[in-house]
Amino acid sequence: MTDTEKRERSERFRRMDRKQKLQYIWDYYKIPIIVVIVLILATTSIVRDRLNAKKTVLYVAMLDSNASYVMESNLLDDFTASLEGFDADREQMVINADYDTESKGMTGFTFIEKTVADYSADIIDATIAPKEAIEKYADHQAYGDLSGLLPKDVFEKLQAGGYEMIRHTYEDPATGERYEYVAAVNVSDSPAIKAGFTDLEGEKKDYFDGDCYYAISPNTENMDNCVAFLEYLLEI
Repeated sequence: MTDTEKRERSERFRRMDRKQKLQYIWDYYKIPIIVVIVLILATTSIVRDRLNAKKTVLYVAMLDSNASYVMESNLLDDFTASLEGFDADREQMVINADYDTESKGMTGFTFIEKTVADYSADIIDATIAPKEAIEKYADHQAYGDLSGLLPKDVFEKLQAGGYEMIRHTYEDPATGERYEYVAAVNVSDSPAIKAGFTDLEGEKKDYFDGDCYYAISPNTENMDNCVAFLEYLLEI
């Protein structure tokens, strides 16, 4: 556009009334205006979601359970109701039973990838699973040593109560050194676990067909809640 054309456009714009000016601006700049509006709305939405997002203060993974994708459970509801200091407006606790590491083929591979990724990203704070699943991921140091993670008095209560523990032997691939640690404790007799869950058809089901065990991830930032949940499960 030449300088003369610019001056003529400016003069025409100057002579327009308010309604004509708005129409002129819309005709020439509607695409940039729409883009800006969309960006503003998107930014506002992101900020609002972040402000309203609840902090996850406990994430429990339930591996290879009967509750995958069909669970309606009050397992954590009862726990949070009994937990002092829990702010339901700002915090949340999650139990995710959608970890099926027993599936075969590509489906099973996808589930295993997800499980490994969630452990690696320190998303999972604690795990409830059958012995086979616990030992599978214990080989990858997914769980900490309960004898060191738990407060001394809590671990002594487990010992005194005769609770079965999974003692896993880990071999350091770099040094070949082997050491044994307490990877998980049996929580099958927990009243909360025995209460089971309600499936999509309204039927009561057991979480697991056999025994299940509780393990804690070594890098969890929610250790206090992991311990409190174990105490709640076993009523110790």
